[in-house]
Amino acid sequence: MACSSGWKKAIDEAKHIVCVSHPKPDGDAIGSLLGLYHTFTSVGKRVTLVLPDPVPNYLRFLPGWTTIQIWTESADAICRAAETADLFFCVDFGRWDRLPSELKDLIRPDRLIWVDHHADSEPLSTCWNFWRAEAAATAEALYSEVLGPWYGATLPLLARVALYTGMLTDTGGFRFRSVTPHTLRVAAELITPPFPLEAIHYYTFQRKKLSSLRLQSHLIHTYLRRIEGLPVALLPISAQVMQEFGASWEEVETLPNQILALEDTLLSIVLKEYPEGIRISLRSLGEFPCHELAQRFDVGGGHRNAAGATLYRSLEDAITFTETLIKTDYANSLLEHYRAFLAKLELQEYQ
Repeated sequence: MACSSGWKKAIDEAKHIVCVSHPKPDGDAIGSLLGLYHTFTSVGKRVTLVLPDPVPNYLRFLPGWTTIQIWTESADAICRAAETADLFFCVDFGRWDRLPSELKDLIRPDRLIWVDHHADSEPLSTCWNFWRAEAAATAEALYSEVLGPWYGATLPLLARVALYTGMLTDTGGFRFRSVTPHTLRVAAELITPPFPLEAIHYYTFQRKKLSSLRLQSHLIHTYLRRIEGLPVALLPISAQVMQEFGASWEEVETLPNQILALEDTLLSIVLKEYPEGIRISLRSLGEFPCHELAQRFDVGGGHRNAAGATLYRSLEDAITFTETLIKTDYANSLLEHYRAFLAKLELQEYQ
């Protein structure tokens, strides 16, 4: 998408910048926010970072995470910050309904730089939109389209650490189909020495709590089900089980990808029982369109191979609805996509 001119001047002249990302923040959201923070504070600008929900524990190794203000905890302070801001950034989301309405109303679309990579997004700024659906992560687009061109040299180390973490988490360690040669070129620029590559990978992928592994093992052993005749694994997780284990929902965030790694699986579905509804995580291999499936629920969207949705009903009803939807409307498509995926595993198209 073409962007109006003047965004560099807007950053140059800004003294106070407010940067916002989405609820249930992931590595791309946190990495993008902190990339902005460390870049702009290094040149003396005041930066306020805002999230609707707290920073997940696994990302609290990132320098600067404690500077992020949480809407539910600091609404008054955030309102005051927005009143004095002369520039806003919104990153890693593309629909205003992702934000609490009171927070959304603080952001001036005419003074907003928007950066995102989700295919189902809608431009949020009236001036400066950087929508790069081909990017593997918002952090990739933010670096290559905004921060790199504006800063003009190697970004501060802590900014590069944050942006690399955003790319790393949103690509599953650079192994998802969204990764392109450009993605890897950006990563190569970000890890210019000195760079703590091993530490970032350790905190992101290796460090595990024993209690979390026990919980995940119990859930898979007890509740995982296959949809008969289809390459689909479905795992419902009740609030009661989570309470019995004294666990947080963050401890099961990796389950959709873990289940997708099971043999004979093209699509994994995890249903989580929250007080406000059933949150659904969808992951797929090959060309199967998770984002289109997600739109069949009450609310949903995302990427082709990773999407989320919500159903406003009981967990039992959500299981029945999901299984029926898959069997009735997606059985043939899943089998066709699975056959095509297996053919690709044989590398036939490259021989």
